[in-house]
Amino acid sequence: MMKMAQKRRFSLSLVGSDRSRGRFAFIAITTLLVGGFLLAGGGRDDLLSLLIWRPLSMLFLVLAVAFHWRDAWQNGRALMLFALAVALLPALQLIPLPPSVWTALPGRDLIADIYRDAGMAPPWQPFSVAQARTWNALFSLAAPFALLVLILPADMQMQRRILLILIGLGFASGIIGMLQAIGPANGPLYFYRITNNGVSVGLFANRNHQAAFLSAMFPLIAAHLSFFKGKPEQLAFQRALAGVAGLMLLLLILMTGSRAGIVLALAGIALSWWVYRSPVAKERSAQRGTDHRTRMIGVGLLSLLMVFAAIVAVRTPAVQRLLESDPTDELRVLTLPTVIKAVGEFFPWGSGLGTFVETYQIFEPSKLIAPTYFNHAHNDFLELLLTAGIPGMALLLWAALLGLWALRSLIKFRKLPSDQPGFQSQVLGRAGFSIIAMLALNSAADYPLRVPSLMLLAVVAASWCSNAYRAAQK
Repeated sequence: MMKMAQKRRFSLSLVGSDRSRGRFAFIAITTLLVGGFLLAGGGRDDLLSLLIWRPLSMLFLVLAVAFHWRDAWQNGRALMLFALAVALLPALQLIPLPPSVWTALPGRDLIADIYRDAGMAPPWQPFSVAQARTWNALFSLAAPFALLVLILPADMQMQRRILLILIGLGFASGIIGMLQAIGPANGPLYFYRITNNGVSVGLFANRNHQAAFLSAMFPLIAAHLSFFKGKPEQLAFQRALAGVAGLMLLLLILMTGSRAGIVLALAGIALSWWVYRSPVAKERSAQRGTDHRTRMIGVGLLSLLMVFAAIVAVRTPAVQRLLESDPTDELRVLTLPTVIKAVGEFFPWGSGLGTFVETYQIFEPSKLIAPTYFNHAHNDFLELLLTAGIPGMALLLWAALLGLWALRSLIKFRKLPSDQPGFQSQVLGRAGFSIIAMLALNSAADYPLRVPSLMLLAVVAASWCSNAYRAAQK
């Protein structure tokens, strides 16, 4: 009897421990997502808010690894291995090398000549040509890695809460952007010193990143609607609500004045049809009158908000910008030959992650020198080739293979009935894959994954793909 009592107390303590860990995981995930979008919505490494964000990220990374590493490893080994490889690359680029090694690397001639002209012997130096930038790249991985460890073992109830948190953050950013568009160009609602004043940027510093985040809401809304359980008239209301929300998203994206945002919005709408599975409604309600009035009030309020958003969108200069030429787009074209030349000089090993600014300035032609500086190649694939070389391309190929495996599984189980195990995982997996595909498309003309908050969004999406693949294997 004593042994049975001891076993029972032990099992109860395990249940209590699991609940405590699950509660901590949800609090940590919520803090990381909300904190990331509030504090880290810019791609620059000199944001004052990073003084709060980076220590917070490191704290959660330590706690996540201490309490959830084993579960994360068991639930997503392939994704965890990839994440470790991503973190290993900048770490290796920061190891000091003897002068005979680093001076022989492609693209280091100028640095070696500077030491020689100054009459100094070349010291031991890391692979990276700008070590502070590569340290920043390494530290920026703390929050995504912590989130990955926390979210991989999360149960479906927590995954659905995460979905709602992201949708809430998306519309919060959109509403803030609408207020920015109708308010003063240098108003207090702009959270970053260097930003696109006068248009909607929401929780970001750049209008293109705001547009990318808002476009990601389409597959998220489709996933949320697929999980509906209720009566037919309630389902009709939810569909109407989703339709109004989608129209409002289009207006909010127009307020950003982002051309890439329009393309991403169309992609998001198309992918949402792939994500969505029509839920099975139950029998009709006896209180149809009360339900009808509630639905009409809800749709009416949202419709008024949408009309207000339409008026704001038409009256803001952001819509006019869509029809005008953009000097930034012209600069991207003018700098492309210089970036390609830099890639050739540093090939095949690259210049070090995060070192684009310093590397580009070595080759920058005099006619393009301006008071401002070119911060990114605005083509993340090309910038990755420049800064990470063949190892970076190998990581990109690895990510593509993981994505293809997930896509194959998601297509195979596309018609899984809603009452079958794994249905919710498959829906979230399709939403996650859609977001990754949209961010990859955007990366061809911008740098969304250089923004910490959008990096967190990508981690959630990748985790959903991994969980869907694991559920399909079962």
